[in-house]
Amino acid sequence: MEHENKYTDQQYQALKYSYEQFDRNVLFIASGALGISFAFVEKIIPDLTKAISPSTLINSWYFFAGVIFISLVAHFISVQANRWAIANEGCKNYDKITSLLNWIIRLINLAMIMGLCWGILLLIKFVKLNIT
Repeated sequence: MEHENKYTDQQYQALKYSYEQFDRNVLFIASGALGISFAFVEKIIPDLTKAISPSTLINSWYFFAGVIFISLVAHFISVQANRWAIANEGCKNYDKITSLLNWIIRLINLAMIMGLCWGILLLIKFVKLNIT
Protein backbone atom coordinates (compact mmCIF):
# COMPACT_ATOMS: atom_id res chain seq x y z
CA MET A 1 0.00 0.00 0.00
CA GLU A 2 2.86 2.34 0.83
CA HIS A 3 4.37 1.68 -2.60
CA GLU A 4 1.09 2.68 -4.31
CA ASN A 5 0.90 5.94 -2.34
CA LYS A 6 4.50 6.76 -3.19
CA TYR A 7 3.80 6.02 -6.88
CA THR A 8 0.67 8.20 -6.82
CA ASP A 9 2.62 11.03 -5.17
CA GLN A 10 5.25 10.74 -7.89
CA GLN A 11 2.55 10.92 -10.54
CA TYR A 12 1.10 14.08 -8.96
CA GLN A 13 4.57 15.64 -8.81
CA ALA A 14 5.15 14.80 -12.47
CA LEU A 15 1.76 16.26 -13.39
CA LYS A 16 2.48 19.42 -11.41
CA TYR A 17 5.84 19.77 -13.14
CA SER A 18 4.20 19.29 -16.56
CA TYR A 19 1.66 22.04 -15.86
CA GLU A 20 4.40 24.40 -14.71
CA GLN A 21 6.48 23.69 -17.79
CA PHE A 22 3.48 24.07 -20.10
CA ASP A 23 2.64 27.51 -18.74
CA ARG A 24 6.28 28.57 -18.76
CA ASN A 25 6.86 27.34 -22.32
CA VAL A 26 3.71 28.90 -23.77
CA LEU A 27 4.53 32.22 -22.11
CA PHE A 28 8.15 32.00 -23.31
CA ILE A 29 7.17 31.22 -26.90
CA ALA A 30 4.47 33.90 -27.10
CA SER A 31 6.69 36.57 -25.53
CA GLY A 32 9.66 35.58 -27.65
CA ALA A 33 7.66 35.54 -30.87
CA LEU A 34 6.21 38.95 -30.06
CA GLY A 35 9.62 40.44 -29.27
CA ILE A 36 11.39 38.84 -32.23
CA SER A 37 8.66 39.91 -34.63
CA PHE A 38 9.01 43.53 -33.42
CA ALA A 39 12.76 43.43 -34.08
CA PHE A 40 12.33 41.54 -37.35
CA VAL A 41 9.84 43.99 -38.79
CA GLU A 42 12.00 46.95 -37.85
CA LYS A 43 15.03 45.44 -39.65
CA ILE A 44 13.32 43.94 -42.72
CA ILE A 45 10.49 46.41 -43.28
CA PRO A 46 11.47 49.79 -41.81
CA ASP A 47 8.39 51.49 -43.30
CA LEU A 48 5.41 49.40 -42.26
CA THR A 49 3.11 51.52 -44.44
CA LYS A 50 4.78 49.94 -47.49
CA ALA A 51 4.31 46.39 -46.22
CA ILE A 52 1.90 44.00 -47.86
CA SER A 53 -1.00 43.17 -45.52
CA PRO A 54 0.26 44.84 -42.32
CA SER A 55 -3.00 43.82 -40.64
CA THR A 56 -1.74 40.22 -40.77
CA LEU A 57 1.26 41.20 -38.67
CA ILE A 58 -0.83 43.25 -36.27
CA ASN A 59 -3.28 40.38 -35.85
CA SER A 60 -0.41 38.02 -35.04
CA TRP A 61 0.67 40.50 -32.35
CA TYR A 62 -2.87 40.49 -30.96
CA PHE A 63 -2.77 36.70 -30.75
CA PHE A 64 0.61 36.69 -29.00
CA ALA A 65 -0.49 39.38 -26.54
CA GLY A 66 -3.76 37.51 -25.97
CA VAL A 67 -1.88 34.30 -25.20
CA ILE A 68 0.28 36.16 -22.67
CA PHE A 69 -2.81 37.63 -21.01
CA ILE A 70 -4.67 34.31 -21.02
CA SER A 71 -1.62 32.66 -19.45
CA LEU A 72 -1.80 35.12 -16.57
CA VAL A 73 -5.53 34.51 -16.19
CA ALA A 74 -4.96 30.74 -16.21
CA HIS A 75 -2.35 31.08 -13.50
CA PHE A 76 -4.68 33.20 -11.37
CA ILE A 77 -7.57 30.75 -11.80
CA SER A 78 -5.30 27.82 -10.99
CA VAL A 79 -4.11 29.45 -7.78
CA GLN A 80 -7.68 30.27 -6.75
CA ALA A 81 -8.83 26.73 -7.58
CA ASN A 82 -6.06 25.25 -5.46
CA ARG A 83 -6.92 27.54 -2.55
CA TRP A 84 -10.57 26.55 -2.84
CA ALA A 85 -9.66 22.83 -2.99
CA ILE A 86 -7.52 23.10 0.14
CA ALA A 87 -10.16 25.03 2.08
CA ASN A 88 -13.11 22.88 0.98
CA GLU A 89 -11.72 19.36 0.90
CA GLY A 90 -14.70 17.89 2.76
CA CYS A 91 -17.30 19.80 0.75
CA LYS A 92 -20.33 17.83 -0.45
CA ASN A 93 -19.78 18.82 -4.12
CA TYR A 94 -15.99 18.78 -3.94
CA ASP A 95 -15.48 16.31 -6.81
CA LYS A 96 -17.93 18.07 -9.12
CA ILE A 97 -16.46 21.50 -8.46
CA THR A 98 -12.84 20.41 -8.81
CA SER A 99 -13.74 18.59 -12.02
CA LEU A 100 -15.36 21.76 -13.37
CA LEU A 101 -12.35 23.87 -12.40
CA ASN A 102 -10.02 21.37 -14.08
CA TRP A 103 -12.08 21.55 -17.29
CA ILE A 104 -11.92 25.34 -17.21
CA ILE A 105 -8.13 25.22 -16.94
CA ARG A 106 -7.94 22.67 -19.77
CA LEU A 107 -10.07 24.89 -22.02
CA ILE A 108 -7.90 27.89 -21.21
CA ASN A 109 -4.79 25.86 -22.01
CA LEU A 110 -6.33 24.79 -25.31
CA ALA A 111 -7.13 28.45 -26.08
CA MET A 112 -3.48 29.33 -25.42
CA ILE A 113 -2.27 26.62 -27.79
CA MET A 114 -4.69 27.71 -30.49
CA GLY A 115 -3.83 31.39 -30.03
CA LEU A 116 -0.13 30.61 -30.22
CA CYS A 117 -0.63 28.59 -33.41
CA TRP A 118 -2.71 31.33 -35.04
CA GLY A 119 -0.16 33.97 -34.08
CA ILE A 120 2.68 31.93 -35.54
CA LEU A 121 0.75 31.16 -38.75
CA LEU A 122 -0.15 34.82 -39.25
CA LEU A 123 3.43 35.89 -38.63
CA ILE A 124 4.70 33.33 -41.16
CA LYS A 125 2.10 34.51 -43.68
CA PHE A 126 3.17 38.13 -43.22
CA VAL A 127 6.84 37.24 -43.66
CA LYS A 128 6.08 35.19 -46.76
CA LEU A 129 4.08 38.03 -48.30
CA ASN A 130 6.78 40.59 -47.67
CA ILE A 131 9.97 38.68 -48.41
CA THR A 132 9.04 37.07 -51.72
